Amino acid sequence: MDLTITVRVCDECKRRDRDATRYTLTPEEGKPRTRDLCDEDAAPLLAVFGEPASEARNDTLPAQGRAPKKAPAKNAADAPPRRRGKTPVATLAEIEARKAAAQKP
Repeated sequence: MDLTITVRVCDECKRRDRDATRYTLTPEEGKPRTRDLCDEDAAPLLAVFGEPASEARNDTLPAQGRAPKKAPAKNAADAPPRRRGKTPVATLAEIEARKAAAQKP
């Protein structure tokens, strides 16, 4: 079983004991720059630009290694039939007795 753990640390101080938030700055002409910053290192950025426009957009890490879910059946007619009830449980002696009873006319 493979397990991947992703830890987001501040790009400036590299301290793992602080929570980091991802910030993306997009200049008018140029490509966007993305930085992960702790609250202390993000303070000058927030002082100039204010609070981020969309905190939820880049705050979560992308899910990795998950298969897409199957779409549900369109209606009951398209769905495969389901078994109702419990699977019968019987001992070998009970099965042999049923066979013998079924063979007697």
